Amino acid sequence: MSSARAAWSRGEKVGAGVIFAAALLLRLLHLREIGLHDPFFELPATDARLYHQWAIEIAGGDWLGEGVFVLAPLYAYFLGLVYAVFGAGIQAALIANALVGALCCVLVVAVGRRLFDRRVALIASAMIAADSTSIFFGGMLAAANLAVPLVLLLLLAAQRAHESPSAARWFGAGLVLGLGALAWQALLLFAPYLLLWPVFSENWSASRRARWAALVLMGITVAILPAAVRNHAVADPFTLVNVGGGISSYAGNHPHAQGGYGMPRRYARVVADAPVERRQLFREVAEQVEGRELGPSEISAFWARETLEYISTNPGQWLRHEVRKFGLFWNAAELWNERSPVAERAFSWVRRVPLISFAVVGPLALLGMGIFAREWRRLYLVYAVIELHLILSLIFSVLARDRMSALPALYLLASAAACWLWDRMRSRRFRAFAAGLVGLGLAVWLVHLPLSRENYAMAYYRLGDRFAQLEQWDAAIEYFGRSLNRDPGAVSTWSNLALAFEARGDSNQDATHTWLRVLDLARRQELHLHAERAERHLRDLGHEPLVAPPGAH
Repeated sequence: MSSARAAWSRGEKVGAGVIFAAALLLRLLHLREIGLHDPFFELPATDARLYHQWAIEIAGGDWLGEGVFVLAPLYAYFLGLVYAVFGAGIQAALIANALVGALCCVLVVAVGRRLFDRRVALIASAMIAADSTSIFFGGMLAAANLAVPLVLLLLLAAQRAHESPSAARWFGAGLVLGLGALAWQALLLFAPYLLLWPVFSENWSASRRARWAALVLMGITVAILPAAVRNHAVADPFTLVNVGGGISSYAGNHPHAQGGYGMPRRYARVVADAPVERRQLFREVAEQVEGRELGPSEISAFWARETLEYISTNPGQWLRHEVRKFGLFWNAAELWNERSPVAERAFSWVRRVPLISFAVVGPLALLGMGIFAREWRRLYLVYAVIELHLILSLIFSVLARDRMSALPALYLLASAAACWLWDRMRSRRFRAFAAGLVGLGLAVWLVHLPLSRENYAMAYYRLGDRFAQLEQWDAAIEYFGRSLNRDPGAVSTWSNLALAFEARGDSNQDATHTWLRVLDLARRQELHLHAERAERHLRDLGHEPLVAPPGAH
């Protein structure tokens, strides 16, 4: 292992610079591709649209805003700064994402050379540079793009404070943790790991440990206090950073949960799969049950209680869900809640080429966790980051976006494992090498278990809907068709397909046939509004909808 305090060598600087440039190039090429082909580039998803509008307000001077923070605020203020300097355009924000993503590769080198050596650090950095998930989320406005570098800065700051303790360094580690919580509120749960670290690793006196702990807590407080005070002043006295934890917990813990972020089946499909309507639904249900208007933190608390009620009354089912979520955290599947990395791969040749993905790196990371388990005190922060993300996935749900901020720690272990295997092979230590290959094989099996039940029907529906809004009817018809291939009973998708046929205007026959299908399904499912709509359109097309067509199901 290289000296943590040694200055960067020329080779490290050159290597990090080359990787930074390659990472930036890949991300900029991806932005060019999605700008040409991806409908979400012009019509962002809900959270991205909210961040964009929020950043415009901040750039215009409205720093305080109205209401409690419903999204992580730091990313909005970051975008507001970008818009204030370069103009309010999503393209400028995405270029900033690309720069931050490339900078993460340099931070991985900085962390990796302290915890491992130059070789491990540079290989892990190259993996992050070519990571398909990071490139995908870098192409949208998502707070995860800021959470990743802040997690890396936290690792670096905490490691430096531990190696060379000082008041400024421990305070700085707390400050970075607090800033990270403003980009991803759940990161506050890393505080206990940071506070307990001296207990596990050093024979420090109780007074010294207390002093460092106080400095860490002071740094955290300084970072998050403005957000807490602002929330208290404008909206809600009980919200520390942003609301939504209770809703997120219920979305991952209910009778029909599949491990990802989802809604119970008792709610209508269209409402359940539309983020804005979904949030409104959560509010309305909570207020209906409580019989009064609720504030944001009260709504979140209501759904937290519903989660605990589900767990207490269905412990066996909940435990099965937890086992499934544990497997999904380590699984190659990339679960999503607004945009699917898999469904949108077609829009960028950058993501169609063989890039690095969790399917490849996950098994190596698991092997690395086993190989270096005895060195957990030295690698305490790496293991802590991974454990925290796993615990949060078990509490809430598994999403590729949320797993993203754990990737640097996982990729460092994966790189270390790959180097370990290479060293054993070169030194002819074949027994250890064979044992490593067996462990890697088991990890490959675990990562590639067929746990995900995602059929991408809703992902393709949303793409079809975006293309329809852009009046690109051929593409809309194509993606509505892909959605229906996976969910042929979705009346709303059939309705939108019929509207797309009508708008294209080249064949009333296709529109008529599709509306007849809508009418048949709506009558079977007792969806009266859909049935009435289909009848109205059929009359406009010159077809009297007396009965459903034979065999139309």
